[in-house]
Amino acid sequence: MPEIITGLTKEVIWVALISGIIPTIIWLMFWLREDRFQPEPKGLLALTFFAGVLSVFLILPFGKWVDVLGIVGTEKIFIFALFEELIKFSVVYLIDFNSSYLDEPIDYAIYLITGALGFAMMENILFLLNPSLQNDISFIIQTGTLRFLGASILHAVLAAILGIILGFVFYKKKSVRLLFVVMGLIIVTILHTIFNYFIIKYVAIDGLVTLGILWVITIGIIALFERVRNVNH
Repeated sequence: MPEIITGLTKEVIWVALISGIIPTIIWLMFWLREDRFQPEPKGLLALTFFAGVLSVFLILPFGKWVDVLGIVGTEKIFIFALFEELIKFSVVYLIDFNSSYLDEPIDYAIYLITGALGFAMMENILFLLNPSLQNDISFIIQTGTLRFLGASILHAVLAAILGIILGFVFYKKKSVRLLFVVMGLIIVTILHTIFNYFIIKYVAIDGLVTLGILWVITIGIIALFERVRNVNH
């Protein structure tokens, strides 16, 4: 998780903002097309997205706490993945899960993806504002593109997986839905940990393989959206 950066030039800030925002918005529009038949209120989606943006700042002090405790390696990757997934889910849960607009199985995925992409956008911006990048505008643009293809897809895919899991039990009793929330969070945390592990440990080789796997999973998720739409009592 990147830290808040200060002392950057206006040119770098603008390029980082554009590279971090535009690709994420395009990705959000792609996923919202899955809800085009009964679209959610734009105001609620905007609120969910910006809540996801602000939720990034809940991670920053947590990262310092992990460093103070001296947690490193795979354990650190897992803890960060768990905390990120809990934060992203909690924000969407508080805003959307008791809303009367959440009235069909696919809505879980739509709102979770929207919040997750808000989180991804701010995470990307903070990453691109890293001082080590400020003297190389072209590298910032390139890195922004790679994060659009990797990190942004990851957050959207994990949110979609959790949303689909909950969508299949949309009409079940509350205790069953709660059980699936726990199961879903465990699943996406494990997947998040695996992705980050390979990206960090094998940047040159397995990072591309992992990216390819994410695209395959994305295609599978799109197919599952149709099944979720048909879930009934």
